[in-house]
Amino acid sequence: MSTNAGSTDAQNLRGPRKPLREEVRGMRAMLLVVTVVMVLVVGAIVIGLLANDSGGGAPKGDIQAVTVDYAIHMPHTLATGHHTVGLTNNGKEGHEIVIFRTTLPADNLPLNSDGDVNEESPQLTSVGDSGDALPPGQAKSFTTSDLQPGHYVAVCNLPGHYKLGMHINLQVS
Repeated sequence: MSTNAGSTDAQNLRGPRKPLREEVRGMRAMLLVVTVVMVLVVGAIVIGLLANDSGGGAPKGDIQAVTVDYAIHMPHTLATGHHTVGLTNNGKEGHEIVIFRTTLPADNLPLNSDGDVNEESPQLTSVGDSGDALPPGQAKSFTTSDLQPGHYVAVCNLPGHYKLGMHINLQVS
């Protein structure tokens, strides 16, 4: 009898058992809540990854460069060899970076009649170019040729940008 009494006492402590139908209904509600939370979490992760791919994060590159209105920020000393430049445009208008090997200082490059850098000048050898104007808030990567020790410059050569100070001296060693 004491075995039955102990069993009855344990059942009394747990309270009366719910019908199976109520338990299943409660489990369905909990499963629905867990599913909704998981969908929201996965959605947030996907949105975060998509935002990162559209320029939200640093682009791939062993050299990081940032353009703003009207400056270029990147390391002034580079190692020899090929490089991938990760370019981010934090300005309010489009920018580019063109890298030239030259003996001339960045603020004294040969110019066209419109005041932009004469990219065809024999005093300049192009070694890297980000391409067309990168829109504000966007990022991309571009590669350089094999950089040898010497003096280089980086410029934004979109109309008027060079004259507004978008140029820096670089040293490769």
